[in-house]
Amino acid sequence: MTSETSKASEPILQTLARSARTEDGKAATKAATKIVATIGPASEDRIGELIDAGLSVARINFSHGENAEHRRRVEKIRAAAAERGVPIGILADLAGPKLRLGRMPDGPRTLLANEEVRLVEGETAATGSVPCNVPGVLGALRAGHRVLLCDAAVELVVEGVHASHALARVRRPGEISDRKGVHLPDSTLPLEFPTEQDREHIQLARELGIDMLGLSFVSEPSEIERVRDATPGILMVAKIERLAALKNLKSLLEAADGLMVARGDLGVELNLEQLPLVQKSIIQEALKAGKFTITATEMLESMIEHSRPTRAEVTDVANAVLDGTDAVMLSAETAVGQYPVEAVSAMTRIARAVETSLRYRELPRVGFRQNEPTFSNATALAAAQAAEALDIQKIVCFTETGNSVRLLSRYRTAAEIIALTPNERTLNGMTVLSHVRPMNFARGSSLEDMLHGAQTLLLERGMVAPGEEVIFVAGVPPGVSRSTNVMKLHRIGEVTRLH
Repeated sequence: MTSETSKASEPILQTLARSARTEDGKAATKAATKIVATIGPASEDRIGELIDAGLSVARINFSHGENAEHRRRVEKIRAAAAERGVPIGILADLAGPKLRLGRMPDGPRTLLANEEVRLVEGETAATGSVPCNVPGVLGALRAGHRVLLCDAAVELVVEGVHASHALARVRRPGEISDRKGVHLPDSTLPLEFPTEQDREHIQLARELGIDMLGLSFVSEPSEIERVRDATPGILMVAKIERLAALKNLKSLLEAADGLMVARGDLGVELNLEQLPLVQKSIIQEALKAGKFTITATEMLESMIEHSRPTRAEVTDVANAVLDGTDAVMLSAETAVGQYPVEAVSAMTRIARAVETSLRYRELPRVGFRQNEPTFSNATALAAAQAAEALDIQKIVCFTETGNSVRLLSRYRTAAEIIALTPNERTLNGMTVLSHVRPMNFARGSSLEDMLHGAQTLLLERGMVAPGEEVIFVAGVPPGVSRSTNVMKLHRIGEVTRLH
């Protein structure tokens, strides 16, 4: 090996050495990128183990299970979090409207290439027709529109629409059967959101103190605002799973607190080869807008049945981390899979390996948000730049609403952001933010008291060492929302007096 080749290999070998330290199957520390895991029959009695493996946000899927099950699982999540003394956010997904085929009159049917198909609206149809149980579907279809069935395994193209039916030609052949999913990427449907079932779940979410709501099927900001009005204090997560949502991404970003890149349904409405670049674009737009992102669907799908992920899945998770996502999500892997704890642990190890690499540290960072020219944003940027310039490893931020922490997080500094708040809802809401460690902290009567108390707390927990340099970010006067206006460079052990 030449000396040039040896030098070129050094960064790669250093990364391998760092990664090897966590190959014992356990997460040495939580990743900066947060892990979201769906709680279901396979994991509801192992939540403590999931937290130990790296879980930060637990997901409840309102599309499956009864209310009693949801209540029981939320209680178990809160109990496990309290036992370990760490905040765990809870994300609940609303089902949204479901577009499905009705009951096939003659059972499963194979549609052949170029076959003419007669689509009718409703739950049932006469022999030979295909029932589409989507209210208003005939009024929404136009010649040239695509109709995607069974997760896009079958594709039809509409040729004409009549009063009682639509005629379509099979472009991609395959078998269809009862209740399979329908996607209409080119059509605008007059669908109700939230649905009646969603409204029941919204009420349940309020009763259970859910921290974040995943909004399925949204495409307009007004839909997000309707749910927000009914759920004060709960963070709104818009699921980007439709072409219509992608087209309205900027307005949805303004209305939502965060986005979920729901690659399953989105990959149905898009050409599959477009999905990786769309994922990157959504994450970057969210970063620019100061909103968090969760990347979801089939990230470690093979771990439903196997104890080790595939190489392609490992690369997929790593690329999402390199894209800058705040969180990566597990669905069936932890809800019903055979290896829920191993899946969380694997995801944590992958994220940590990426985060310790030079490539991750050298990723381009977003700039100052010109449309948010506030003291809070300017202070956050100054703290992030100071941490980078001085190689400071801890930024300690006092927050009431989590806004200043959100602003800090978007700069993706190498420093860990320790977010101190007395507000439990704020505490749990920050669990999804990348590079952030939320901690409960009583509000002081003065900024000096709060600085002294924070220094004492961090020393007691072994999170800092005497003489270590940290950055404090706070607001004066204390306890006032959105008043962040102070940055203090501080050496642990020195007097915290400000004058």
